[in-house]
Amino acid sequence: MRAASPTALLAALGALAWLGPPPGRSPAMGASAQAIWTAWLNVSYKMPGRNETIRTVGESGVFGQDSPLRRASGPVVAPDGLGGLDACSPLTNFSRAPAASSWLALIQRGGGCTFAEKIRLAAERGASAAVIYNYAGGTGNDVQPMTHPGTGDTVAIMISYIKGREILHRMGDGFQVTMVIEVGKKHGSWMNSYSIFFVSVSFFIVTAATVGYFIFYSARRLRLARAQNRRQRQLKADAKKAIGRLQLRTLKQGDKETGPDGDNCAVCIEVYKPNDVVRILTCNHLFHKSCIDPWLLEHRTCPMCKCDILKALGIEVDIEDGVESFPAAVSNEVSNIPSLNEEDNHSETASSGYASVQGTDEPALEEPAPSESDNLRLVNNTSQLPAVDVVPHLDNPGFEADETQARDAKS
Repeated sequence: MRAASPTALLAALGALAWLGPPPGRSPAMGASAQAIWTAWLNVSYKMPGRNETIRTVGESGVFGQDSPLRRASGPVVAPDGLGGLDACSPLTNFSRAPAASSWLALIQRGGGCTFAEKIRLAAERGASAAVIYNYAGGTGNDVQPMTHPGTGDTVAIMISYIKGREILHRMGDGFQVTMVIEVGKKHGSWMNSYSIFFVSVSFFIVTAATVGYFIFYSARRLRLARAQNRRQRQLKADAKKAIGRLQLRTLKQGDKETGPDGDNCAVCIEVYKPNDVVRILTCNHLFHKSCIDPWLLEHRTCPMCKCDILKALGIEVDIEDGVESFPAAVSNEVSNIPSLNEEDNHSETASSGYASVQGTDEPALEEPAPSESDNLRLVNNTSQLPAVDVVPHLDNPGFEADETQARDAKS
């Protein structure tokens, strides 16, 4: 006969440890964190009247968790009757047990009673050891370390279902079965205190790392979002300042923009009409004020040529700190120029609106009423202003040419 190999036995132990307690048993009967001791079994089968003896040797048993680790030997005796193999009844008897020597009780697992009850009953009947064979499930070679508190010094082991049925079959054929139980090897449990500690520490480290990364990622996203919001607010504030420095002009009847050859507003695609208020950008493109102001507030570029009004006006923005700086005045003369308040419907220039005005010490003069064809001078119908000279802006190269053409046409 070939006994179960130690490798197969350990594999079965691991499988049963993972599966947990068997049906109908408390969780305490499952795999524990204690070490597992295997049992070497030397089983002899002898037919009375014959000199032939069959022996099987192998590490095919497992000591119970509460069993003493010592040697046990003697004939194997099963309970009387096929229905009493589980030894759960208090009336279970082992009538074939020898009276003069120690013997081992072979008991079937299950039947509604605990391991401890089976082992105590066998000890009360005179057995020196209890050999319990497992259920029929699995591969048939599965074993499990038992928990059986309160059984005293009675040796208790578990063997596989196949091994137990083999012994019963031999006994039914008339063989005398003798078993010697030796202490085998110690095997660590699938989980001990060190494993639990390692798993706990690993779980804590992984959890802490995950939480830390999540906090870092969230803080970084929040910081970037705040920086982007600050940048957008700063850019909008700069755009408002730049828009306030752009020229406004009110179109009149007879202007070339309102004529049949005039262009349309590139934003609303509508023709220009008299009394329309238009804004002239640094690139000399003009649009309806109500159309271009919202666009410039968001994009800060000309819709036609993509000219950046912030760069064209010399407004520099520090992206990190949001600090804006303006270029210094070209000369003291320009820096001392008095500023004029722009009126949407009353301030006009020839083409670009980037004119610098210089006050004089001359007495104030009555400004003559402007003609409709004169679109090149500042108009103010409500007050008297000192005489001013229109100075072309250096950022518009075409300014002088347009001024000359307009004067030629007027003359």
